[in-house]
Amino acid sequence: MALAKRTLMMVGVVILVLVVGIGGGLYAGLKYFSAPPETTKEIQIPDPGPMLELGQFTSTMADPELHRVVVKVTLELESANVSMRIVDTGWIVIMKDEILKTLKDQRYDNVRYAEGMEKLKHDLKARLNSILPRIDDKPAVKRVLFDEFLTQ
Repeated sequence: MALAKRTLMMVGVVILVLVVGIGGGLYAGLKYFSAPPETTKEIQIPDPGPMLELGQFTSTMADPELHRVVVKVTLELESANVSMRIVDTGWIVIMKDEILKTLKDQRYDNVRYAEGMEKLKHDLKARLNSILPRIDDKPAVKRVLFDEFLTQ
């Protein structure tokens, strides 16, 4: 009888250990080895700000050989307040002058590829923001965009 009780107790302990082991294994497997749940967050793309078309510019470049750049420039402005402030003819003329001076300083090899175009956009933005008034403590120009771009 003592032997039967002992055997029954051993079988019970083995079953308990197996159940706990299998349960723990399933829990660990699901927690650590399953794929993370997919998040379905929408990416918020901000609407473009007010646009100001400045027109087409043609300039020779700062190369020993004769190279030209032709570019049509549009500015994305920080806000409508900026747009109302700088649409004055005086600001337009000053911005066009700065764009022409910046284009004149460029070299053909520096702007003929996409990364050179992006650097030119950055240079134009910095130069324009340095001369334009800040509105609400923000620079006036958010982005410089090229509608057309041609180098020869």
